[in-house]
Amino acid sequence: MKACSALLLAAAAACAPIVTHGPRVEQGITGYATLGAGKALCSPETCETILIPQQGVGLRYGWVATDSTPGFSAGFTYSTPVVSSELDLYVQAPGSPLGLDAGAGVLAGGTHAMPYVQLGRMRPNGSGWYTTQGYAFLARRQIAIVLADNYEQVEPRYWAPTVAYRTGGPYAVHLYATGAFGMAWKYDPNRPGVRTGRQPVRTVMTGVVFQARRARSPRPARPARATIPAVPPPAGQPR
Repeated sequence: MKACSALLLAAAAACAPIVTHGPRVEQGITGYATLGAGKALCSPETCETILIPQQGVGLRYGWVATDSTPGFSAGFTYSTPVVSSELDLYVQAPGSPLGLDAGAGVLAGGTHAMPYVQLGRMRPNGSGWYTTQGYAFLARRQIAIVLADNYEQVEPRYWAPTVAYRTGGPYAVHLYATGAFGMAWKYDPNRPGVRTGRQPVRTVMTGVVFQARRARSPRPARPARATIPAVPPPAGQPR
């Protein structure tokens, strides 16, 4: 988390939103931690936007999908600075057509928003490969100070494709590789709303998500109440 905070002090630095779960919703509360690193594919003169993956810790609660009802999950990732923290809302499609798990969601924080879709083939123990495809909208940020009252800002927008693998079990690891491919509009704050140009956004990132979920055993079924058969009265007595 400190790495993201330190980079945000540099010009046009930003924490890239990262989805911290796979396409299959898991029942109950899950705790997780995420970290990663990134590398720009172009020179600082060409790509002034510095991106690193979101780094933080969080909690998520899920309701599993069935063949006829969708699954839901809601999570919150805390990062430093706090403005980079984000809310994650996700809906899994009911059933598993062709053995695939699929869904859609949105990440929303003080500095970014990213709608996304997920698709993967997850095994009964939760392991498997999956992909996340998102489109990120980052808040406008400063890139260079020329004079105290004259500086430029950029507003990044980019496609964020991700491929990840989740290990099995309630205590699992997600290993991911993602990218940021788009552009950033440049603005002069002395002329609100006026674009002065644009620059490419080209970054690749890798990272890991550690998760822990308490596996609950199903509640034992209550034994059926024993019924005492009625004893018919002796012959000759009224019932």
